[in-house]
Amino acid sequence: MLIRQTLLYLPAQLVGPLFQFIAAVAWTHWLTAEAYGVLALVIAAQELIYFTCFGWWAHATLRYLGEARTGCERKRYLSSESGVLAAMTILQAVATFAALAMIDTPMTPALALSAVAFATTRSLAAYLGDRARAEGRIGAYTGAQLVGPTLGFGLAFAAVAAIEPSPAAALAGFAIAQAIGLYPVARALGVGRRIGWPQRAILARALVFGMPLVGAGAVGWLSVNGVRLVVERFDSLHAVGLVSVGWGLGLRLASVAAMLFTAAAFPLAVQTLQAGRREEALRHLSINGALLFGLLAPMTAGLFFIARPLVELMIAEPFRAVTIAVLPAAMLAGAVRNWRVHFFDQPFLLFERTGLLMGINIAEAALVLVFCALGLVKGGPAGAVWGALAGIVAGAALAAGLAVMRLGLVAPWGAVARLTLATAAMSAGLWAFDWSTLGPRLGLVAAIVCGASVYAAATAALFPDLTRYLLGKAQARRLRPV
Repeated sequence: MLIRQTLLYLPAQLVGPLFQFIAAVAWTHWLTAEAYGVLALVIAAQELIYFTCFGWWAHATLRYLGEARTGCERKRYLSSESGVLAAMTILQAVATFAALAMIDTPMTPALALSAVAFATTRSLAAYLGDRARAEGRIGAYTGAQLVGPTLGFGLAFAAVAAIEPSPAAALAGFAIAQAIGLYPVARALGVGRRIGWPQRAILARALVFGMPLVGAGAVGWLSVNGVRLVVERFDSLHAVGLVSVGWGLGLRLASVAAMLFTAAAFPLAVQTLQAGRREEALRHLSINGALLFGLLAPMTAGLFFIARPLVELMIAEPFRAVTIAVLPAAMLAGAVRNWRVHFFDQPFLLFERTGLLMGINIAEAALVLVFCALGLVKGGPAGAVWGALAGIVAGAALAAGLAVMRLGLVAPWGAVARLTLATAAMSAGLWAFDWSTLGPRLGLVAAIVCGASVYAAATAALFPDLTRYLLGKAQARRLRPV
């Protein structure tokens, strides 16, 4: 069931982030470092404001919507949902304007309007995606995830090229696309059909469950964006722009990999727990953790070998030196944090231990900010990124220990050890040859193909039972009568 659901979610997990990756690369060729820094900070602010305004309700919806089984219960939930979304959208618009005023850049009407429109529409689209996941509505989830990044990139690029290369133009393009995608998805899910005040019992339950997660999300936001804040505070917007390219690309690559195996896992674990099968719910999380490690480990190791030619091919020259310096650390930080968030953090949500999760996030954020500041002093903007990595690794170790010892999560250490061996074999194959002699493009392609092939062969040899099972399924599919 987990594998099937994961495959159904796959298009949304790949296409949307792919366009976000393309956009992050494209802006280096069209925007100055200062403009890129403003754009990065606005996007980061939107993510923080989403956690604060919508995050508590989104988490509660994922956890409790499935329990509203009767028609009357569902009507009450939908009525409460509409009231919450209306109030939180207004609050987010005000918060976005306030956040923009704190950035050291001129506050023009165009920038203010485009930032507010971008933030509110992106948050609503993100909520609709979580809402669709809560009901297993894969088509609606795919629509919510794809329209903003795909159509948004096209409109944003057109605005930057035709009007002016500015953050305001890029944000306006994304905002228009996100607004276009909201109506059909909301209609398919029935969001907004019943307008009313939130029911007190529903609101209280959502607040009790979700508010600790608001704090956890806000503090977690510091872990991810602390680099940008420290660099802006002690350096400049120009340095923020330079650092944000490599930091953003590394985190996004890891996030794309993580979402391939996480969209289906938590809802399935919730359904299993609601059926009274606690151990099976934990087993779903454990399988997902092994799958996730099996994708993140080779991606992270491989990037250490191909970072320089990859950056030289994609990134504009003014951003290259800093991006090459920070991309491997950013990818490793993203891999560690995504494995933690989508594996070790899941039992805290499943068993409603959100207060404990909040404490873990506070400890991680504090370490990230301290190590970022120390890294900036010792090694400049690139040093700040390596400092963030140190803090994120410490936070992951704390979450893993508590999830295993306090909540009974079974970490798949045997699978992790074999996948680590497969990753080591892949790394040895990449290290043994000088791919640069083939030229930048051909050498990069050859390195990726070689690494993937060695890793696939090593994994097949180290997991013989899984290999036989997959080969048997493939043979049965070929022999099935049409």
